[in-house]
Amino acid sequence: MKAVKFLEYYKVRLQEYKEEGKSNYLSYQGTYRNLTDFFGRANPTFDQIDMKFYKDFQWHLELKDLGMNTIWNQWKNIKCVLNTAYLLRLHNNTAYHQFKAKQERAINIFLTVDELGKIYKIDLHNHPGLDRTRYLFIVGSFTGLRYQDWSRVSKKLIKDGVLRIQSHKTNEVSLIPCHRLVIEILDKYNGEMPTVSSNQKTNDALKLIAKAARLNQVYEIVSTQGGKRKAIPDKYKKWELITTHTARRSLCTNLILGGANPYEVMKISGHSNIESLSKYISLNELDVVENLKKLSLFSDKKETGKEKIKSRQKWINYLDYPPGDFATGKVLQIIRPNINSLDLL
Repeated sequence: MKAVKFLEYYKVRLQEYKEEGKSNYLSYQGTYRNLTDFFGRANPTFDQIDMKFYKDFQWHLELKDLGMNTIWNQWKNIKCVLNTAYLLRLHNNTAYHQFKAKQERAINIFLTVDELGKIYKIDLHNHPGLDRTRYLFIVGSFTGLRYQDWSRVSKKLIKDGVLRIQSHKTNEVSLIPCHRLVIEILDKYNGEMPTVSSNQKTNDALKLIAKAARLNQVYEIVSTQGGKRKAIPDKYKKWELITTHTARRSLCTNLILGGANPYEVMKISGHSNIESLSKYISLNELDVVENLKKLSLFSDKKETGKEKIKSRQKWINYLDYPPGDFATGKVLQIIRPNINSLDLL
């Protein structure tokens, strides 16, 4: 039996991703094009995907003037395909474990509740496609659902004001309090959301919608292109940076800003850990400063004599409890707002 080679296997995986409707299929396809451009007519074996290949292909990508994060994504895709092939025992080459790539922090925007309100209110009745995309995005922004699940929102899945839906990607079940705008949009579409376009077409439409809503806040992005750090940062308006991911990120960030416990947000968003959730929370410096200023530590208010006595008695009472009660959480209770009481929901 003839041994399968690297590009041959990559092409097989690419076809499988296309048939499965994998959300990042186009990303893998772009990496395949870069690989075939690099190898030309050569048909490398898995053993030839070594450190020499790593250095040469890195240089090839930099000569194409690609951004650092784009290059990082190429290596992520390649390593994923190589790892799957390794698990299937198609090769025993582990050199890919040493393929390292740097990643720059990207500006991941979110929309405030006021900005979402602007998008909801703009007149798009002469543009039915944009109108439909706008409402799907609003539903995504107040449910935190992934783009693939926007069309699945239905009044049939809502009971006592709570949406119960199972994620298409992870099979996780989320219970999400329904915002009034979600109910209004469902009423508009007779209880069933319309289907979404492709991710790319939806992203293009969202930029037009956000531009019409005049989301013109300027962001500066200092990036590395072709292996060189740009001397002058690129400038983008907020509407240029909006994508389908912005909806999910907006709910997570707005809930945290509203005082929700991160573990509660995870129950809605379906994230399995705090680290994954943190990638969807976009707190900029001003948000952080405003929240810190609200803490008593930074308050100018001085404690009165009675408040000092009360505070001191509180700590004395804590000392009266046996050590085990601290571990069981009987003493230091975390007081937080109920997620249903937030103005956002």
